[in-house]
Amino acid sequence: MTEPAATAPSEHEALGLQMLYPRSEPVPLSGLYLGHDLRSLLPASGGFVYSNFITSLDGRIALPRAGSTEHEVPKQTANPRDWRLLLELAAPADAIIVSGRLLRELEAGMAQAWPAFSDGGPEDLLAFRAELGMPEQPALVVVSRSLELPRGILETLVSQRRVIVAGVAAAASQRADAVQAAGAELLRLGDQAVDARDLIDALSERSLRLIYSTAGPEVLHLLLRGQVLQRLYLTMVARVLAGSDFATLVHGPRLEPPCDFSLRALYFDPAGAHGVGQLLQVYDRCERAGRAS
Repeated sequence: MTEPAATAPSEHEALGLQMLYPRSEPVPLSGLYLGHDLRSLLPASGGFVYSNFITSLDGRIALPRAGSTEHEVPKQTANPRDWRLLLELAAPADAIIVSGRLLRELEAGMAQAWPAFSDGGPEDLLAFRAELGMPEQPALVVVSRSLELPRGILETLVSQRRVIVAGVAAAASQRADAVQAAGAELLRLGDQAVDARDLIDALSERSLRLIYSTAGPEVLHLLLRGQVLQRLYLTMVARVLAGSDFATLVHGPRLEPPCDFSLRALYFDPAGAHGVGQLLQVYDRCERAGRAS
């Protein structure tokens, strides 16, 4: 696949990175994750699922928001260089997975950022999608067991892009009716929790095969338990935050057996959050003998 040309990088993107693995060489920030050509990893059938997180050195992906019981990505780790790479991961995606909590935060005006590309994106990344003949906006897949979603926000999202809501059979019928009345496609997958394999199969059947999860640790657990996550991008900022109330990478019952990953690539960025260095790690999930992919 020939990649569309990118526009000139912004000032904060001009300083490059150092690849540490599988070889040592300087690499640019702009275009780094586009160069992974994720669409080339699509299997002959089914989907390819990937996710990313940014974390502190002590494993904090989120801390309490001031005056609230909700959590947010700490300002001490969030930075525009990592955000640029997040957008590059969104650029080739057919669909982006979010949780129902994000829609409720949008309604309350508490969301840190809209889903990637929901309000437009960098010109070079929009051009990337256009040259591949893709819609300007990836489809949005909202995972919500309860289907308790704000009607106005859902209608706004539906006006911008294709929206699919994945719930469970036990969700109240009136909430299911409200989701469909807002114009979203509704999938009921599982009895008490959304079945990840059924979700990816259903999306693939709808020609949504390259699937990027930007949801939190509960949805990551769902994807790991269902053995559908194939790649994990992890930015680790070299800062220790501490604190007893925090969210970490994955939340849920212990995974037995654990999910193993192999290192695909490793980069050092000397100019991460507030000038603190950060490691960009790329992992592929290992397949065990006798286990379906």
